[in-house]
Amino acid sequence: MRRLFLYLLLSTASLTAWAQENQELMVPFYSETLRVTYNSSLLVPEKPAVNDRALAQHFQALSKTNFSPLLRSLSQAKKVFQLNDWFYFQLMRKTLSQLYEGRSDIEKELTCWFLLSQAGYDTRLAYLGEEVFVYVYTEDAVFEAPVIEDQGRQFVNLTEIRTGGGRQRALYLLNFQPNPQGNAFSFKLTNLPSLRPRETSVKIRFRFQGQWHELNVKADGAIREYMADYPLIDESQYLDVPFSPTLSSTLLPQLRQLTKGRAEWEIAELLAALTRSSFAYKEDKEYFGYSKPMVAEEVFLYPYSDCEDRSALYVRLVQELLGLPMIILAYPDHLTVGVALPQTKGGFVRYKSKAYYICDPTGPANSAVVGEVPEGYEDTPFDIIKEYK
Repeated sequence: MRRLFLYLLLSTASLTAWAQENQELMVPFYSETLRVTYNSSLLVPEKPAVNDRALAQHFQALSKTNFSPLLRSLSQAKKVFQLNDWFYFQLMRKTLSQLYEGRSDIEKELTCWFLLSQAGYDTRLAYLGEEVFVYVYTEDAVFEAPVIEDQGRQFVNLTEIRTGGGRQRALYLLNFQPNPQGNAFSFKLTNLPSLRPRETSVKIRFRFQGQWHELNVKADGAIREYMADYPLIDESQYLDVPFSPTLSSTLLPQLRQLTKGRAEWEIAELLAALTRSSFAYKEDKEYFGYSKPMVAEEVFLYPYSDCEDRSALYVRLVQELLGLPMIILAYPDHLTVGVALPQTKGGFVRYKSKAYYICDPTGPANSAVVGEVPEGYEDTPFDIIKEYK
């Protein structure tokens, strides 16, 4: 009986000590500061040598720690703030950068690889010299990022996705797959994260039917910050992202008042006048120095935008104010929008038995004419890359 009592006492003491090792970390995450719980046992495994055996053993050492509190915290934050896989990964990286402050990049990357694997993703690890690289299986098209293929799956390099510029290097692939039947990592953009907004006041001004219209709106400046970190994905993905509640509540009521009682053609013209003339035009390469597709709200947050950005904005406005079917037309160097307006004249694009009139959101500036092919593109072939029913 005494032996059983001592055993229970020691077990209770061990559990108490284990629980006391749980600590909290305040992690800045764009416009939020998140409280993350972790267990200090996760920090015990030391930096391994960079070779097959040592790296696989390090994964096993991490698996014996109490990693669950951290993974649970990250998972809860993903749900609460409606983070997609990319933003979830960003939160993980920011947390580990703070948690492993003063320690090697190798340790941070290895823990990231471990946590992604434990979270259910199919991962790979590559290495070269004293560097390690985390790869994750994805079914999405990601541009300007290093990729490899293994067992019929595409893996993208998360370590160098924003810095590698797509350069491919001959790396050693670790002969150890923690979760070979794991889930695909998604870069899809369907909603914005539910983070605290940073209200930014914006004034837009455009001319329509001989009258100047001035709108004072508020956009969410946090979007500019976290979209600046986003990888380059298929251009059609940016078209689907809705406005933030901040912009919706200030822009749409004013536009609904302006469009009240107007016919569909007239509303399409007013929206074209807005997207063509309210913002200054400049190509991405000229302004940013690299390709930077925008979601619709970013047009309000930068001094310049181009045809892809204006198309994203026009799509959102048509969906909110007209609700008509649309198609996205991609010329070799231009993106534009076709809207299924009432068929009252020629010059439309026939697609799946519907007539779509081109409503170019980019130009000409100070014009509201829709239903015409953009100047200079009359005989240029195009592809229809997306349909909105």
